Amino acid sequence: MMTKIDLTPAFLIHRRAFKDSSLLLDFFTQEHGKIRLVGRGLRKSKTPLQMFQHMKISFAGKGELKTLTTWEADDEPRNLQGETLILGIYINELVSRLLQEQDPHAVLFDAYKAFISQIAKLEQQVRYWSLRLFENNLLSELGYGYDLENDIHGDDIAQGAYYQYQSQSGFVRSDIGKISGNTIQLMLAKDVLNMPDVEQLKLCRNLNRERLQPLLGNKPLQSRSLFFTK
Repeated sequence: MMTKIDLTPAFLIHRRAFKDSSLLLDFFTQEHGKIRLVGRGLRKSKTPLQMFQHMKISFAGKGELKTLTTWEADDEPRNLQGETLILGIYINELVSRLLQEQDPHAVLFDAYKAFISQIAKLEQQVRYWSLRLFENNLLSELGYGYDLENDIHGDDIAQGAYYQYQSQSGFVRSDIGKISGNTIQLMLAKDVLNMPDVEQLKLCRNLNRERLQPLLGNKPLQSRSLFFTK
């Protein structure tokens, strides 16, 4: 059966050479999730598709591997450099590794679009808080979110208390806990400009790495080595 999709919102997240002059292109799309398409003849194109730029793509085909037919930019060019480029590569790798093919995640797509559009404008620590919030969105979309309003006993998260995270259960109030209730409430609020202090931000990083590890398995993220100290 022939499939034809016209001008669906998308971001290019990965590309590699394919046959003589073509490319294999992985897109994160709003309506169709992660998809892989053949870009015929694009290795020699004078107008290459750009990473981190919102676009609308059309594709068609009968088999599992369909062909990109047209595309048009729907965004300003975005030339990420240095640290912002590393962050962009990192979230592209997360999306590529963790999402199933053709499994739509419209909410996550919007979160990705917001993250990409703002990281170059944010100060360093705010960028990393924005990254933590994106990771939380990704985990929630995959069914691995946690309750940010109540602890494992059903009690409200208290701003002045401290908590430990129990895998697959949630937060438990503890005298030796390190994550503050205030930080948990900030994660719930999802306000990029209202963030915890540097020490709490590092705890959020470590917590998300712990939560992502079972999903990523033994194969390390290539992009993580570029900013492992953050």
